[in-house]
Amino acid sequence: MPAAQALFIHGAPGDARVWTPVIDAMAAGRDARAITLSYFGAGEWPGDGTDFGTDRHARDIISYVEAAMEWPVTLVAWSFGCHPALLAAIRRPELFTSLALYEPSLDSYVDDEAERAAFAADGAAAFPPVIAALEAGDEAAAMRTIFDNSARPGDYDALSPARQSLYRDSLRVLPLLMGRGQPPAAIASADLARIACPVTVAMGEHTRAMFAVPSRAVAAAIPGAKLVEVAGAFHMLPETDPERFAGLVEGWLEDMT
Repeated sequence: MPAAQALFIHGAPGDARVWTPVIDAMAAGRDARAITLSYFGAGEWPGDGTDFGTDRHARDIISYVEAAMEWPVTLVAWSFGCHPALLAAIRRPELFTSLALYEPSLDSYVDDEAERAAFAADGAAAFPPVIAALEAGDEAAAMRTIFDNSARPGDYDALSPARQSLYRDSLRVLPLLMGRGQPPAAIASADLARIACPVTVAMGEHTRAMFAVPSRAVAAAIPGAKLVEVAGAFHMLPETDPERFAGLVEGWLEDMT
């Protein structure tokens, strides 16, 4: 039998093209696809941005799966993309056979006060330099700062010009993320407890609190979810080592079958 279909959901900034090297490295026979969530990428915006948010992005996922895939399918999501993936799985559980989530990045499901404080403090340290670079009109510096905040210094500069451009194409969504769009749909830990399909949540050994805290919270809230720590890894693993990430995903999917 052919391997189950998998749909990859990108983070922010990014679009479906982020996943091309990962999908190219997936096992033969795996029908793996990626979509670009509304407002991301270089395409024309579908509106004025006021409806930008995880509610619309969950609808993007559900609509694509219903129209273009033989469901139920597996969702593989990274960072910001984990939130709409979880929301889609809560709303339409019949569409999804399993979830593989790499480093969720939002905190509505974090109940522990100390963990919430650690998440907030880390975000307060990470975002102001990005905003300052954007206000100065320096998109390259803004993107380099995002990478430096999420991986190792130098990882952005090590990318090819085409990959750097890919990420910069979605920098225009950052004002929407930071208040001009809709706030993230509220997902509480009690909502996550309703997810019944197999779930793997993975986080890098060297990731920072704004990714580690939500990863631990999601894994703790979903019954039977497995939390995996990836040795030597940072938040940007899918970009910096797509072949390794593809192998990890294949292993997680095998474990959840």
